[in-house]
Amino acid sequence: MTAASGDRRPRPYAATGGRTRVPDATVGIATQITVCADPGPLPLSEQHHRLLTLCTTPRAVSELAGCMELPVGVVTVLIADLQAHGLVEARGALDMSRDDKVSHALMERVLNGLRRNYENEIKGSQRAN
Repeated sequence: MTAASGDRRPRPYAATGGRTRVPDATVGIATQITVCADPGPLPLSEQHHRLLTLCTTPRAVSELAGCMELPVGVVTVLIADLQAHGLVEARGALDMSRDDKVSHALMERVLNGLRRNYENEIKGSQRAN
């Protein structure tokens, strides 16, 4: 992790004070995190506030880690902090394998939509260059 033009970036675990483990290990990479309360005047770090901003709609822990460019372990510790303050809700990922309403046709529509989005992003980035 090197920063351009000599700028120094803090190490990822500086955001957690060096903590790497959480007391409650129920939050996994597919767990959906959603804001459930206003932080008010709590003294939260910049990363905590960024997580709250990202979680106004449910997001998976893995997605949050990608958006924040931090390791999943760091994001999990930050989420545990927010849970301790009652600011976020964690819900396990839905098990779609037991849902007989998920048809092959639905999965194809999802796949086609993802392909269209990907192609549009590629076209957009080529125009920008």
